[in-house]
Amino acid sequence: MWHYPPASILVAVDFGNASARALRVAAALAAKHGSAMTALHAETLDVPPYFTHEQLKAVERNRAQVRREAERYLEHFVRPLAPLAAVSLVDGPAVEAVLAAAAHHDLLVLGTHGRRGPSRWWMGSAAERIVRDSPVPALVVRAEPAPTSGEQVFARPVAVAGPEFHGEALSYAHAIAGSFGGTLAEKSVSSLDDLKCDPGATLMVVATGRHHGSGWFGETAERLVRTCALPMLFVPNRG
Repeated sequence: MWHYPPASILVAVDFGNASARALRVAAALAAKHGSAMTALHAETLDVPPYFTHEQLKAVERNRAQVRREAERYLEHFVRPLAPLAAVSLVDGPAVEAVLAAAAHHDLLVLGTHGRRGPSRWWMGSAAERIVRDSPVPALVVRAEPAPTSGEQVFARPVAVAGPEFHGEALSYAHAIAGSFGGTLAEKSVSSLDDLKCDPGATLMVVATGRHHGSGWFGETAERLVRTCALPMLFVPNRG
C-alpha cells in the first residue's frame, strides 16, 4: 500500500520534454526523502501473423539489437536528469505496462502534452487513462519553455475540495508542502464546471477514485489533464 513520503517512485518516460521535467521533479522528491527511483519506458513491436518462420527469426534478431540500442538511449536520456535512478525497458503496451509497474511503487510521475491524436504515449487520452486508473498517487507535469528546478513544483500546492473529496488528498498536499517548506491552499468546488487551475498555484492536488463514467471520480483526471497547464497530483481514494 502506498504511503508518503514515498519509498519508491516510478517515472514513465517517452523521451519528450515533458518526460525530462518529470524526471527532474521526481529526482527532487527522491533526494528529499532518500526514495528509490525507477525510470520506465515501454514499447511493443507487433509482428504480422502471416510472417514465415525465417521472417520471425529475423525479426527476433532485429528485436534484440533494437532493445540494446533502446536501453542505451534510455540510460543516456535519464542519467543527466536523475543520476541515481534505475532504468527499466519493458516490452508491451505502454499504458498497461505503466499501470502494472505503478502498483509496486508509492508514486507515479509522468509527463503529458495534453493533446489528442496519433503522437507519443502520454499525449491525450493515454495520460488521462493512466492517472484515472493508477493504483497510487500520480503526479503529471507538462513540458516547460525553459527547465526549472524540480523543487519549485511543491512551493504552493492547492488541494481541490470537491463534492467527493476525501482526506487523503488533503493530507498528501499538506505533507508534500511541508517537505519543501511550501504553503498549502484549499480550493472548494461544487461541480466539475468549477474545476479550474488556480493561477497562484504551483501544483493542483485532486482526489480521484475507482468510479468511472460520469461523475466526479470518473472525470476529474480527464478534465485537468486536458485543460490545466499546471502540474497535477491525483491521489486515489483507498476507501
